[in-house]
Amino acid sequence: MTLSRLRTLSILAFFLVFGCSIGINEARAFTVSPVLVDIVVDPGKIGSGKIEVTNTDNVRHTYVVSIQKFVAKGEDGQQDFLPESDTTGIADWIVPEARSVSLDPGQHSSFSYTVNVPQNAEPGGHYAALFFSDIPVNAEGTRVGVGAKVGVLFLLRVPGNITETARIEGFRSTADRLSHLPAYFELRIRNVGNVHVHPEGNVTIRNMFGSVVAKIPVNPREASVLPNSVRRLEPAWANTFKEASSGLFTELHNEWRNFGIGRYTAEVQATYGGQGAMLTSTTTFWVIPWQLLIAILLGCILLAILRTGYNRLVLRSAIRRSTRR
Repeated sequence: MTLSRLRTLSILAFFLVFGCSIGINEARAFTVSPVLVDIVVDPGKIGSGKIEVTNTDNVRHTYVVSIQKFVAKGEDGQQDFLPESDTTGIADWIVPEARSVSLDPGQHSSFSYTVNVPQNAEPGGHYAALFFSDIPVNAEGTRVGVGAKVGVLFLLRVPGNITETARIEGFRSTADRLSHLPAYFELRIRNVGNVHVHPEGNVTIRNMFGSVVAKIPVNPREASVLPNSVRRLEPAWANTFKEASSGLFTELHNEWRNFGIGRYTAEVQATYGGQGAMLTSTTTFWVIPWQLLIAILLGCILLAILRTGYNRLVLRSAIRRSTRR
């Protein structure tokens, strides 16, 4: 392949990717709120609420409403959505006020919904998303073209004979040795019950002398752990989380403003569920600000050299004055 042909293909690829990016960004010109609905509805009862939909584009759009059930996927809170054809359970219980909504540029609408839980509903957690989509639909009802699909996640809890059981799969510092804070942690919680749980509590940090130096939230993002899944929580401890550019003096500054030294112990004390069940675990890590220590050592050595040189100069000056006499 010649150089000129390679350049031509590169330019075409750039405009193809760039053009697709523009289309996608323009298609996402609407917002919904809230993005999460955590609701409790008794069997045979009805829950309700509103979703705020705003058209932030400069043209009129019609948003098609759909509902899909989901299960947990991975450890970072992702969802694995089931096909729209599965309309059993919660997919049938969530009833939107309409199957589409049209909004003029800048127009805002409060979209109502109800959650009709049948008398024979299975106790525990039920999960689905209510989607708004501006992807065009053809005569057969199939979505075609480029557009956006934004969803509101529903975490439904049906009271009754539920099981709230969770355990810690692992707790560790992501780095056993640090030169300075922040210290990042990875807490993995497995839910073996049949309803989602919301861990709350703190990670207590103690220094090598056993004194408490910090308490940080165990679940800073207020995440929920769905049944039959593991969720990774990421608490972190620092004096400041401001990131700075690399370089020796920057690293010295980071070690100074996020100073720590020695062996630290981090202990999880969290609760979950209606009965306040406990989750506990402990890990250790070291903070050794070696660059700052080297800089201090070099500074002390330099100061000692300067002091020795100064004393010698003073002594020589005194000797010279005494010999002149």
